[in-house]
Amino acid sequence: MAVKVTFENHLSARVVEIQFDGGLKITETKDLADLKAAWTENLKKWHSPYTCLFDCRNLQVDEHVRKDFERLIGFFKNFFMKNIIGFADSGALPDWCPFEVIEGYDAAVARTGLARGAGLTRNLDDLRSRIQIDNDFNAHVMEVSFLADTELNSAADIQTLKSKIHNILKMWHSPYSVLFNCSNLNFSAEAAQEFIRLEKFLKSFFCKKIIGYAPRGEKSSYPFVTFRSRHLAAADLEHSGIQSGAQANCSTRKSPASGGNGK
Repeated sequence: MAVKVTFENHLSARVVEIQFDGGLKITETKDLADLKAAWTENLKKWHSPYTCLFDCRNLQVDEHVRKDFERLIGFFKNFFMKNIIGFADSGALPDWCPFEVIEGYDAAVARTGLARGAGLTRNLDDLRSRIQIDNDFNAHVMEVSFLADTELNSAADIQTLKSKIHNILKMWHSPYSVLFNCSNLNFSAEAAQEFIRLEKFLKSFFCKKIIGYAPRGEKSSYPFVTFRSRHLAAADLEHSGIQSGAQANCSTRKSPASGGNGK
């Protein structure tokens, strides 16, 4: 699968957007295996039923692998995917697709229950556009991710991060923790020092804890404790008296990748 797949996780709304830069072309079973691997990796963030919004704008699946594609969709339906809705441009709706495809992105977003989607284009050269924040109100967690490689270099960068988080704070009316996905994130020494001010600000607004997971750089370069995986970070929040989203169904849920216990 020689295309870039992007996942936009709306944790509180229980919606996953799957988009493809330049479209998705599947000509052999390996392409399906690559898609399955990427999708399964993203599901490590999920422990509850979700709806999938799937990009079909430039979807090409060769006829001899369409049954395999249908089986792949069925595979994910067995792992808490409640529904899948495709979207495509006018006049380009595939009539063979194993799920409903709607004309227009905005119309499809409306069917998922989202107030708005992530948008089909972002200027990833702009720091503010790279910052993605998902609220999981049930788990009392605000999760901050970066959609492309990012190094926070200066006090100005931290102010941009603070501004984005500050807007989200208006949605919170209870204590919460902040979870940073560090897989695309590095800090300079200056930014790490400035982050201490942001931490004090957040803790004055009912933030209980700030931690990260999947550090890209040296763990010591991050201004908060980091864990190797999201699952371990979620477990730390549980031990701190915060119910983590990773808790739900873990005792019974099987991992799509392993077929074993989800923990």
